[in-house]
Amino acid sequence: MSELFLGDCLDYMKTMPDKSVDAIITDPPFGIGFKYHKKEENNNPKDYWKWFNPIYKQIQKKVKDGGFIAIWQTNKYFPYFWKWFGNDIRIYASCKNFVQLRKTAINYGFDPIILKYKKGLELLKPINPKRNIDWFVCNTAKFVTEKDSLTRQHPCPRPIDQVCELIDNFVIEDGLVFDPFMGSGTTGVASLKLQRKFVGCEINKDYFEIAKKRIGDWEKQSRLFEGEKK
Repeated sequence: MSELFLGDCLDYMKTMPDKSVDAIITDPPFGIGFKYHKKEENNNPKDYWKWFNPIYKQIQKKVKDGGFIAIWQTNKYFPYFWKWFGNDIRIYASCKNFVQLRKTAINYGFDPIILKYKKGLELLKPINPKRNIDWFVCNTAKFVTEKDSLTRQHPCPRPIDQVCELIDNFVIEDGLVFDPFMGSGTTGVASLKLQRKFVGCEINKDYFEIAKKRIGDWEKQSRLFEGEKK
């Protein structure tokens, strides 16, 4: 089951009931001047947090007590993570099997992901996580070999195995996952693939249409598979 919304995530979250989702897994713009449909304006730590802090406050309101939060970030802002997100965070190293070389002396070989469970009497954790450790090597090489895929129509797609690993290990079975920065819909596809429900929001219409098609195709495929089993 999935629900998709086109529009600003901050506006949309204000319409959502508080404590209504089991997990929030999202990859927001990093605020480093990267070009999506337009160049990012918040390209320094101060301006970035001024923009993202109101969104993070809403994220904390919408997830249930004991619920899971995962937020992709940039290595460049590593010194600010604990100040911004609290002392109870863990840094998940999503390592890459292919690193695109850029014009810098040392290239980053992993993406840091902020992980935490919201405080609650009981944490909403899977009963039998596959591998409850804080690193994973994801397949980024396919973004070089699969240049014509639907996913590559987004300038910064996420490997689906990266997202599946988080969901499999940290999101309760049959839980509801929300992604306020849905992009090309990878979190949605991963959620449905692992039998979780999904709600996604995306502000850019072109990316929204990509996500809508990818998630819709997966739902059709799943229904066909269920029909064959019956």
